[in-house]
Amino acid sequence: MNKNIKQMKAAKAKAEEAVLNRILYWFAGGAVLECILLFINRYLYHYVISEFAITEALHIGVRYVAVGALACAAAALFWWNGARKSGKNTGLPGTLALFMAGLSMGCFATWFVGKNGLKFAYVAVPVVFVLALIFYLYQKEFFVITLQSAFSLLGVWICGEGLNSTRSVLCYVYVAVAAVAVLIGALLCRKAQSGEGEMEWNGKKLRLFPKDANYAILYAGALVALAVLAAAALGVVQMVLYGVAVAWILIMAVYYTVKLM
Repeated sequence: MNKNIKQMKAAKAKAEEAVLNRILYWFAGGAVLECILLFINRYLYHYVISEFAITEALHIGVRYVAVGALACAAAALFWWNGARKSGKNTGLPGTLALFMAGLSMGCFATWFVGKNGLKFAYVAVPVVFVLALIFYLYQKEFFVITLQSAFSLLGVWICGEGLNSTRSVLCYVYVAVAAVAVLIGALLCRKAQSGEGEMEWNGKKLRLFPKDANYAILYAGALVALAVLAAAALGVVQMVLYGVAVAWILIMAVYYTVKLM
């Protein structure tokens, strides 16, 4: 009996250590990436005359970095897949793949969209880190709700920045893509509900949610996200939509925190 208890404690400690290591990987990669993006923002859009040479070099450099980082991300993903299949530690290659993908995305956004594209990239980095924290530390249902809210909040920001400009088409494209993503998520939740929290993938059963998961809240979250996205596309006042989305996620944070106790 004591042996079984010790094994259970050891397994729990190992799992907690693995989660901590993943969070540290996310934090380290995110912090370095954020510093790089803020450096680009500083010298590309807030330079002084004496720094013009750096600015000129960055205008060209971001294009090479965008393509090079994308190639590095693909190589790191290949490394990650090999490590996964051989049962080795995937933390380093996984972090490197995400870091390079994020750097490539930020540089491509700067290249094709400009200042607003870079702003989106350096705001997205801490948001993705927070989502990762929620994924590892909170219930998976709250992660889904947070992701739904992130889609809607991003839609409010994008529409607020571009509805009255030449980029208005981009706003409607994002709203359509985000709405489809939210609907797909709701369909996956429905499939998990029919399997009591489990889904089959490649012949294996994956547990997405506990058996007592409250699916009504997940569907309500999808409806709130879709309503906010639609209202943003119609030009409803940004502060009202931010208030709705943030209020919903705060209420859900309290609800799921209480459930953890």
